This record gives sequence, structure tokens and C-alpha cells, in this order.
Amino acid sequence: MTENSVWKRAQTLSLQVADHIKPELDIGFDKQVPENVRNELRAFVEWMESNYTIPITLWVDFEYKHYLIRRDGKRVGYLFYWSDFHTYPVFDNEEDVPILRLPVRTGHSTIEDILGSFIEGLLNYYAWICNEIDGYKTDICDADEILQEYLRFRNPSRI
Repeated sequence: MTENSVWKRAQTLSLQVADHIKPELDIGFDKQVPENVRNELRAFVEWMESNYTIPITLWVDFEYKHYLIRRDGKRVGYLFYWSDFHTYPVFDNEEDVPILRLPVRTGHSTIEDILGSFIEGLLNYYAWICNEIDGYKTDICDADEILQEYLRFRNPSRI
């Protein structure tokens, strides 16, 4: 991952965030998501929060679906919703907290596929934090590097 990656740059930003907006990934699961998948996603969230800066709450909704559909009808592996801003504001309104929706259905996707989509969504979150979300294109190499780092953590013998 290059030093110019939004993931790396977002780790060094100093933002003004109200105390009631927590630096965390706030996750929720569709009741149909299997417990073993929930546990794996929780483990990834714990790893993220222990190893990377999450300056502003990101609400993450895991939905029991094969894919999500954008407004233009395209099937996608995640949807990211955010509030626009032109300069770094003081983040003090929960209504401005971004939301990431991810389909979680292991019948057609492996946990690595789901984590890959999650990481791509997190790259969008970091692009938003860096105020670069307009026109941002996810760097698949960065996403894969983070996924491999996590997989090595979860299973050190995979090195």
C-alpha cells in the first residue's frame, strides 16, 4: 500500500468530532445471517478497531442477500452512503455519520469475498474522511493487501 493511499492518510488526520460520535464501527446484522458468519465479521471489526483509526462512527448493516442493487439497477457488493462537505467540519451530528450496507450470503460468496467487499467499503469511508469521495475509485490492490494482512492475523500459518 502506498503512503498516498486514502487508508494510510486517513490514519493521520486530526478531526474535530463531538464526544457522542464514537470512533468505531457500529455493526448490525440481518437476523438470517448465520452465527458463524457474524462471529467472523465481529472478529474482523475487532481487528480493525485495534489496528486502524476509525475517527467517526461508521454504521455497517450486514444484510442477508446475495447482492445489493444501486439506483441505476447495477448489482453491487456494497453500498456506501455519506453526507457531503466541502471543508472539514466539526462532526457533531449523528445524521452525518456514513452508512455502509453489505450483502452477506455465504451460499454464493466466501467469507473472504464478503470481507473483500467490506474492505472496499472501508476504503470509501476513508476517502470520505479524507474529503476525496467525489470521483474516488477503489484501489483493489489496497483492499487485497488489507485482506491478506487480516487473514495472516487470523491464520498465521497462511504466510
